[in-house]
Amino acid sequence: MQVLSYWLARTATFLAAYAVLWALNWFDIWAVVLAFVVGWAVSYAAFPGMRARAAEQVDGWINRTQHGIESDEAVEDSETSDD
Repeated sequence: MQVLSYWLARTATFLAAYAVLWALNWFDIWAVVLAFVVGWAVSYAAFPGMRARAAEQVDGWINRTQHGIESDEAVEDSETSDD
C-alpha cells in the first residue's frame, strides 16, 4: 500500500505542475517535460518518508520472492539427490 500511496502522491505532484503550466497557456511537449522535472524535484524534496516506506515495502517483496526461489531450489536439489 505504501508504494501505491507514494506513486499517487508523485502523480498528483506532476499533474499539479502540469495544471499550472496549462493555466499559463503552455500546451506543448515542453510543458510535459518541465512538469515532469518540476514534479520529480518537488516530490523528491517533499516526500522522503513516503519514499523510504515504499522502498521498504519493495525490499520486502524482493526478499520474500528470493526466499521462495531459494526454498524451491532446496526442494529441487533434494529431489535430484535422492536418485
